[in-house]
Amino acid sequence: MKSINHKRRSFSHFVLAFLLITGLAVFAFSCGEATAITENTDIVEGSEWFTSYCIICHGENADGKGNMASILNTLPLDLTSIAKRRNGVFPDSEIAKIIAGRENVPGHSTGEMPAWWETFKKSEGITDEKVLQEKIDNIVAYLKTIQK
Repeated sequence: MKSINHKRRSFSHFVLAFLLITGLAVFAFSCGEATAITENTDIVEGSEWFTSYCIICHGENADGKGNMASILNTLPLDLTSIAKRRNGVFPDSEIAKIIAGRENVPGHSTGEMPAWWETFKKSEGITDEKVLQEKIDNIVAYLKTIQK
């Protein structure tokens, strides 16, 4: 009898451990899936903002050949080769600073390309700095996906 109870207890422990491990695996997978969905949503929103604000100068293909490019003093850069110009590294925070107007580069924040941080505040009525940064980060996330 003692042997049967011991086997039942061992089996119960096995089942409990199996359920616990399975539950943790499902939880971990669902968290990863939620992160992937959030990242995808960020990229989609970034693409929409790029379409609304950036295509006019940087072009539909982000190649620097937008409708306004020919009248600018500084030609817009090909945004599909950001990483290529930086030895294969896409510098997220640097690109976010350039878009926001916090880092000056030719054609940016000089009157030709607006400082989007301030522009988004005014044109979109966004006053929450966290939301402003999120919008810019979403554009950066989109740009990262179109690198050649």
